[in-house]
Amino acid sequence: MLSRRLLIVSQSLLRRSSPLVTSSVSTSSEAQVIDTDRIQKEVFKSISEEVAENQRQRLFAVVYVNGRQWKVSDGDLINLEGNLPLNVGDEIKLEKVLMVGGANFSLFGRPLLDSNTVSVDAVVVEKKTTNPELKYVHLNHHQTKFLNWKSDEATVLRIKSVTAKAVQQ
Repeated sequence: MLSRRLLIVSQSLLRRSSPLVTSSVSTSSEAQVIDTDRIQKEVFKSISEEVAENQRQRLFAVVYVNGRQWKVSDGDLINLEGNLPLNVGDEIKLEKVLMVGGANFSLFGRPLLDSNTVSVDAVVVEKKTTNPELKYVHLNHHQTKFLNWKSDEATVLRIKSVTAKAVQQ
């Protein structure tokens, strides 16, 4: 069931007057019962309409790659440390998507979003070695010096597209 695995924030729904958001403090001692199923359906409908109507809308996503989280959008470059088993020109799909959002909505996964709902495509642009760094150790009592040059490998990815499909319950 999608409702358990998905936390949804819809700014357009919060702007409208809804029973979840009230501007005045209630002086009544009785609690009001809120129909959460109805509100959840409204939120799903609102987000689905937003995604369907604005195909040209620029989306962003938070992806988990190589032990780090990256906030990416179309055309972004990310520099991944280490030698990944990829060649220049390889197209990959980043499947560990933690969050996706647009101008009026955000979808959060618990912990990940479904790969059928959100797609983040990337291409390997460059494989390189970083500039050498000097590691210098001087042990004064032994009059010993250690000089080590260290250069790491890196892989550069360009995000081709971030797409989202309509949310279903």
